[in-house]
Amino acid sequence: MSEYEHMSDDYLKETYVPDVYQPSIFSVNFDRLKNHGIKILSFDIDGTIAKLHDHHPPKETISFFVTLKSKGFEIYLLTNNHSDSRAEQFSERLGVDCIFHAHKPGIAGLEEIKNRYFQKHGISPSPQQIAHIGNSILNDVAVGNTYGTVTVLVRHMGTGSKLWANKGRRLRHELKERGLWRKHHKYEDDDQYYQLGEIPPYKR
Repeated sequence: MSEYEHMSDDYLKETYVPDVYQPSIFSVNFDRLKNHGIKILSFDIDGTIAKLHDHHPPKETISFFVTLKSKGFEIYLLTNNHSDSRAEQFSERLGVDCIFHAHKPGIAGLEEIKNRYFQKHGISPSPQQIAHIGNSILNDVAVGNTYGTVTVLVRHMGTGSKLWANKGRRLRHELKERGLWRKHHKYEDDDQYYQLGEIPPYKR
C-alpha cells in the first residue's frame, strides 16, 4: 500500500504539483518569473545546478547565475547537503548566500532566506516574491508549495539516491493514476514541460 493513498486529491496537488516543470534551470523562463513579481530565487544544489559529486559548480551554471543577477534577482542556495565545506565552495564560486542543513521539506530554510533578505534590505519579502527551484518533488516542490512560493521543478542532473528515487516514483505513480499530474521517471519525447501560468498538458 502506498503512503500516499490516504491523501486527498487537493492535498496532493497543493503539496506536490509544481508551478513550472522544465528539463533544466537553463530552460526556465526567468523573465516570466520576474514579470510575475519574483525578486528572490532559491536554488537546490545537488541534481539541480550540479551533479551530486561535483566539487564545484559547472562553468555554465556560474555564467548563468551572472545573467540572473543582471536581471535583478537576488539568489540563495537552499540545500539539505551536510557538507559545509562543499556548500561554502558553491556559495563562494557563485557569489551567493547559502543555507545548508535546510531540512527540506521543512520550511525553516525559506524562512531564513526571508530573514536574511530583510536584514540586507530592510524589507520583508512575501513568499509570493520567492521562487524555489529544485529537482525533487518530495523536498523542493513540497517545501515551496507549503511555504507559498512559486515552485519550479527541473529534471535531476546525473544520478541520485535510490531511496528517494523509489519514494518519488511511488508519488509520481499516485499522481498519474489519479489524473492529477504526470512526470516521467526517464526522459521521453512527450514529457509534460510547461512554464509559469501554463496548464500542464496532462491536465488539458
